[in-house]
Amino acid sequence: MLSKNKIFFTLFVFVLLIQPLAPKLFKPADELMLFLFLLFVALDMAVNRDFRRYKSLFVLEGVFGFYFIFTVLFRDFNTAGAALNDFILQQKAFVPFLLAYAIAPQFTTGMKQVLKALCVAMAFLLAVIFVTGLTKLVLGHVYHLGTISMSVSMLYLFCSLDEDGKVSQRDFVVAIALLSVGLMSTRAKFYGEYVMALFMFFIYRPGMVRKMTFKHAAVLALGFVLVIMVAWTKIKLYFITGVDSNTFDPEVMETLARPVLYATMFLVFMDFPVFGSGLASFATHSSTPFVNYSDLYYDYGINVIWGLSPQYPNFIADAYFPELAQFGIVGVALFIAFWVWVWRKLRLSLHLGRSLEFSIGVIVVCFAMIENTSGATILQAGGYIPMMVLGMLVSKYRRLGKQDMKTILSKDYIQN
Repeated sequence: MLSKNKIFFTLFVFVLLIQPLAPKLFKPADELMLFLFLLFVALDMAVNRDFRRYKSLFVLEGVFGFYFIFTVLFRDFNTAGAALNDFILQQKAFVPFLLAYAIAPQFTTGMKQVLKALCVAMAFLLAVIFVTGLTKLVLGHVYHLGTISMSVSMLYLFCSLDEDGKVSQRDFVVAIALLSVGLMSTRAKFYGEYVMALFMFFIYRPGMVRKMTFKHAAVLALGFVLVIMVAWTKIKLYFITGVDSNTFDPEVMETLARPVLYATMFLVFMDFPVFGSGLASFATHSSTPFVNYSDLYYDYGINVIWGLSPQYPNFIADAYFPELAQFGIVGVALFIAFWVWVWRKLRLSLHLGRSLEFSIGVIVVCFAMIENTSGATILQAGGYIPMMVLGMLVSKYRRLGKQDMKTILSKDYIQN
């Protein structure tokens, strides 16, 4: 028999340790981790004959397999090799989550203590890297300070949960401290994520939204305004002016990579509404010259844009949401359905009096959504730990049937 818990724990430690190396020092790390995940699944099915456990992974492979075949047969914007590359790349966003969900690991107290110690050591290492001025050399970009601190903070908090879904005051303070290390990243995106985390930890209470009062509405509005305020510089830079200006300049819009990428995304949706433009065609690493440059950029005339051109393509895969145009309305519907499914699972924890677990899950979801606007973190090593934590959170309800879920969700929130 293959010990799923032990092997999954070993993989988890490996992912945690290799995460700081992935951006700069060991770039194939995320592909290696994906290969190890899928190898683990193959071994478990071969040795333990446990096929039903991985039903959700089979669905994932079926969806992306369909899009690969559809691309090869009906789209000619890129080569079959580039489409295959994208077929593999796109799975990085979901395999870590679905593997954790399928395994539903039961970490022992000793395992949790090891992971917590590694989280603290990782945060300390990040601080040393920043203070010594080695951020660019070791991590490649300062924003990785934020993604890694988010990972270790949420993992530390998850490993600190007791049987009732609560943590000690000491562990809670340590988790906040680990998260605060990410402030060194000086990234507006992380500031927004940080404010959201503080809101969920210190202000949110079960029932605030459903039983909305003026006070609750004011608090929610204040939280939203704070997130926008701390992220406004980047929102303006990415989507409005492209410079630190108080005016809207249409000419600047035409020369900026990200706004053009988003604008073209809607054009692609209009031209290929059902199944999209196909894999490796738009806004993904597989459509860059590093794999093979997509002909779609020539068709829309954006190959001359700085950051999107064959000569300087660095901003082609700099946001996740635009690449949904590759999958059309069907793909967007599946993407939304996935997150709605996750949301329904998370809501169960609220109705069972485990509000801290719900908060952790919401923070990870918000982290993924905010990062997706101007980054592709969930397709990289930086997204593995948060998505695995999210998978472990909702895996507690994996065996619940639809009727059981309806019964739990029909009950009022348990305040704690």
